[in-house]
Amino acid sequence: MSSPDFPVTVPELATLPPPGHPILALPVRISPHAARLERSILEWADSYRLLETARQRERLAGTHLGELVARTYPFVREDRLDTLVGWFTWAFVIDDWYDGPAGAALGDHRDMVARVLAALPVDGRAGGRRSGALFRQLARVWTGLAQPQSLPWRLRFVDSMAAFMESFAYEAANRRAATTPGVASYAQLRRQSGGITPCLHLLEYAAGLEVPGVIRRSDPFQRMFNCAADVVVWVNDVVSLRKELAIGEVSNGVLALAAERSCGLPEAVTAAYGRVADLIGEFHCAEAELTELCADWRGLTDRDQRAVRLYVDGMKYWMRGNLDWSRHSERYRQADRLRLATSPTLLTSD
Repeated sequence: MSSPDFPVTVPELATLPPPGHPILALPVRISPHAARLERSILEWADSYRLLETARQRERLAGTHLGELVARTYPFVREDRLDTLVGWFTWAFVIDDWYDGPAGAALGDHRDMVARVLAALPVDGRAGGRRSGALFRQLARVWTGLAQPQSLPWRLRFVDSMAAFMESFAYEAANRRAATTPGVASYAQLRRQSGGITPCLHLLEYAAGLEVPGVIRRSDPFQRMFNCAADVVVWVNDVVSLRKELAIGEVSNGVLALAAERSCGLPEAVTAAYGRVADLIGEFHCAEAELTELCADWRGLTDRDQRAVRLYVDGMKYWMRGNLDWSRHSERYRQADRLRLATSPTLLTSD
């Protein structure tokens, strides 16, 4: 369907959930390493010269990525802080690289996806020297992430990264056609394009504990994972709406709902938060089922049970922490066209 025609600036639009919304009942916890996390974000960017201008560096600082990590991984081990924020620095820069109609030309995007995956060998070994600062940074981050993790974890993470990278081509196709996708198809794409699935896999890395495969593959756990991912990306669509209208983005859940329901933006925001409330309700139902499953499943050790509890808590921290962070981040408070990454040398040579 064609993209609905809305004004670029909608300062009067309320983008926060209404009082009593179930997302506000989710737990809040912040890592004591928040200040260190903020510093590390800028250190990664400076070390690999990812930013070209002082304004871009100011924009990255104002994004408060360290706060996002502190809110969504409050139990992160101190020895894993640096690698964790390295991935977030990379993810936000690459996301901006493709952001909006002014984003990077896709060209042979399959080659780009292949080059990203080549920096993530599933055996966890470091690759050779790579051309382009973003590829070199990702390879270094991957060395730190992969080394302590199991092969199944690495396979899941690499697959989620493939989905993240592949989604950019589909979003670009929507922009070229000036078309907002239908809600059903958009919901499937958004779970991948939001980069939330690798973020949720990183909960295990941050905790230093992996959920047993028998639990991870269970129906309740999978439902919780998908619900948490969808809550994060749909809330992000609401809070980023002003910015995305400013840059001409058409792949946004609020716009999809407005087009499908033939309603205005305020009504579409209300509908989006209604969808989020339903997802959180489904998450809690699946959580009750998972609790029964874990109690009845013999063979789970105390360490296994702790890994499950931390992961479940982590999904809740992500749902709530993403909302709280977005209220402070200039990434969404300022509706401008400035992107963190524009230089072709980030992907070729420098």
